[in-house]
Amino acid sequence: MVLRRVGNKARIAKDIVKHFPPHKIYIEPFFGAGGIYFNKPKAQYNFLNDLDDDVFNLFMVLKNQKQALIEYFEEVPMCESLFKHWIKHEETDAIPKAARFLYLSNLSYLGKKDTFRFGPENPLQILIKRIIKYEDLNHPYFMNKDFKKVFDSICIKDRNDYCKTFIYNDPPYLATKSTYSVDKWNEQDLIDLFEENMKMAERGAKFAISEFENDLLLELVEKYNLEIINIGERQNLKNRRKEVMVVNYKSPDIYGLFGTLNQNKTT
Repeated sequence: MVLRRVGNKARIAKDIVKHFPPHKIYIEPFFGAGGIYFNKPKAQYNFLNDLDDDVFNLFMVLKNQKQALIEYFEEVPMCESLFKHWIKHEETDAIPKAARFLYLSNLSYLGKKDTFRFGPENPLQILIKRIIKYEDLNHPYFMNKDFKKVFDSICIKDRNDYCKTFIYNDPPYLATKSTYSVDKWNEQDLIDLFEENMKMAERGAKFAISEFENDLLLELVEKYNLEIINIGERQNLKNRRKEVMVVNYKSPDIYGLFGTLNQNKTT
């Protein structure tokens, strides 16, 4: 993976993906670093979204101008003065903007913009190697919208395809502080997220919402008669919380992602 972010689910992706139902169309309204997308079998059609303009720009550059980004980084020094400069100064052109975002995210501790990270290996060279290895899997459609506008922006012509659609939501969690530019998530947003997903569920889609267990979440689960899957305890920036996934279907975890029996699992 190219981007390092707090809350990235790459390490627990297998514990989450095993609960995904078979699907032809995959929608992810809160893409972030792509910890789930890059660690799951790809659907036939993949729709990815992130409201954070830095995230959107980065993956557009990786998709369309990857070699130019590599060449840019090969000329960039690894030094604290550049790190401090980019903390205070944004870039507007696509390549420098993507470079700045990766530099601040990957060459800092947990993405905090006041910690320049050194190590026994050169973090900048590691970053360049990750960019070189990056592949734009299955040519996903990538959007830069508020989550409330994502579903209506996707054209699903065949009504039967809604039953083959799966939505994975990994929004900013309540009562956690984000270090990113989009940091306005609140209880009303979580309520709106459930409402938007329920609209898709009425058309036949399946969905999952990741969160730390909290009172509002439990109220919404009861209101909409949903299921809770316990993923396990996870450390956030301040303490340990119970990671859960709310779903509107029965977990198919004894099966493979596309419906074939997983022989490594026992019933």
